[in-house]
Amino acid sequence: MNITLSRKEFTRLIELVYMGEQIVITTDPDNGPRAKRYGSLVQKIYALAANDQDGRPEYVEEDEENEGEFIPSMRLEIESLAASALERYENYIFWEELISRLAERDADREETRNPSPSPEEMFEKQISLEERLEERYRDEFVQNDLNNVFVMFGSDRLS
Repeated sequence: MNITLSRKEFTRLIELVYMGEQIVITTDPDNGPRAKRYGSLVQKIYALAANDQDGRPEYVEEDEENEGEFIPSMRLEIESLAASALERYENYIFWEELISRLAERDADREETRNPSPSPEEMFEKQISLEERLEERYRDEFVQNDLNNVFVMFGSDRLS
């Protein structure tokens, strides 16, 4: 199979490969099966990118520790639109996951204190309460970031 890409399209492909690789590395840090599944394809794209003629050598460099392997350059990791997109994605995931987990925790605690008579009622009540709690947490975090978050470790109160 052959694919023809413009330089602009190839640049975007490198950025997509980098973003995907970062997600895989984050979720499989010990170079496990997920990292191995995509690793050779990532290396193939990075090797093409390192080519001076049609590639994007400013985005990829040869790995000094592993001869013949390529890694993202600082420019790709820090200055590219892909780096910016990853940062926004991580921020979004952090807040959405925090809000969701806090709302679920608090709804579960409420159900424990005031149990519903039937599973159907419990489910409806839980979903409704979680939605209201998510909205409250979202408003709180938009307004105050993490300034009002305190974590209790046993009897010690830390912020």
